[in-house]
Amino acid sequence: MEGITELFERGGVVMIIIVALSIYTTAIVIFKIYQFWRMESLNPLFVEQIENYLNKKDMREKLLQAKLNENPVANVMVSAIKALSRPDISTDIVKEEIGRVGSAELRYLESHMRGLELVANIAPLLGLLGTVIGMVDAFSALENAGAKVDPALLAGGIWTALLTTVAGLSVAIPAITAHYIFDGKIDRVRANMRDVSVRILSSSNIIKEQCKKEEVNKFFNK
Repeated sequence: MEGITELFERGGVVMIIIVALSIYTTAIVIFKIYQFWRMESLNPLFVEQIENYLNKKDMREKLLQAKLNENPVANVMVSAIKALSRPDISTDIVKEEIGRVGSAELRYLESHMRGLELVANIAPLLGLLGTVIGMVDAFSALENAGAKVDPALLAGGIWTALLTTVAGLSVAIPAITAHYIFDGKIDRVRANMRDVSVRILSSSNIIKEQCKKEEVNKFFNK
């Protein structure tokens, strides 16, 4: 504990800010992991199962399954079929509805991504700032020592100054790595949404007919 306290004292205010950024980054990463786990939006079998949802039979049952599947792709699909179940809505409006719901789902998935990007950009700069401040203090102490220059004094000052650079990079590297990983997952969700939208729109006539037979619009009004 004393060693950690000493590092904080040597790093000064900059070190405290970097540690705060590390806590913030950890919280974002945990939230994003939970977010993707809860929605199971990256199940590779989900898109392949879309054909079953668009089957001519048991449309209401398929919709119920989709509504119970908490992920953005299912939500886009349900909203599209909900729109198609209304005879007074054109295909253009269905496309707009798909775009609206899809954009909202993606915005939710992209929440806090800018925070990770911000940390990845400013943590190294803060580390560099702390190093520069430390070097200024080290050379100032060296100047004040006058003729009694001790090389150990300069070496100790430089060692202390470099602490913040190490800390800044230690926070920035995991942050940028997590950002790229989560961004890749969001891209996969976006691609799945696009795939599902195309499948639904290409089957719009079949879906409309099946919705009429099963009175799916009443299913949404429950």
